[in-house]
Amino acid sequence: MKKILLINSSKRKRNTYKLLISIENILKNKGYETELINLHDYKIDFCKGCEVCILKSNCFIKDDSNKIMQKIIESDGLVIGTPVYLNNMSGILKAFIDRTCSWFHRSEVAQKPTLILANTQGSGIKSTLKSIEEVMIQWGVCLGGTISRNGRNFNQPIEEKELSKFIELINYNSKAYSPRLKEIYTYNVQRTLATNIFPVDKEYWKSKSWIDTPYFPNAKLNAMQRLYGNGIYKMLCKVIKPVGEDNNK
Repeated sequence: MKKILLINSSKRKRNTYKLLISIENILKNKGYETELINLHDYKIDFCKGCEVCILKSNCFIKDDSNKIMQKIIESDGLVIGTPVYLNNMSGILKAFIDRTCSWFHRSEVAQKPTLILANTQGSGIKSTLKSIEEVMIQWGVCLGGTISRNGRNFNQPIEEKELSKFIELINYNSKAYSPRLKEIYTYNVQRTLATNIFPVDKEYWKSKSWIDTPYFPNAKLNAMQRLYGNGIYKMLCKVIKPVGEDNNK
């Protein structure tokens, strides 16, 4: 049985939480195992910006961030829910995301089907969804769509069709996923950094058989997307020189 992790990043168990419960019920009715967690039940410290996680893989901060990251890794699909605070995601969600910096370099959640939920009484839905989506592209997940509610339509029930893309990705193990050009570009930025800059990244990417591919191997790419990905990679490798190389030569 496939397991879906739902993350509530609101302090209160009200609007965002109720919407996540609705999504959870739909998923349960489809036969999935689910777990809904509240970020405020965990100790999440702020990122120190020390780059230890990037350079050495392990973060020295002792809190619950790794527990949450492990839950995401072990899930077959992810739903992230947030209220809108000042036209963006909640502070605790941003604090947690900051702690996943190593996933930009060495993603442990690549190709994981992910659904984003945002809720507001006023404005900010578009900017909030975009902000989280940007992070998800850096994580390398399969974007399974977005769901939003505001003060005008909050009472509108969440329908199964709003989860259709997300459910399809889960059922097909993301093999039906065709990434956008922005996702391919971001992947090849990461691929270049792994090739020329960070030895830890290079070892990881080689172990995953990513270093020689224009995008994650399980994705569905056409000839144009492959050409674009490899072209971006070759160009970036010329611009971002390997560490220690004498650029004056």
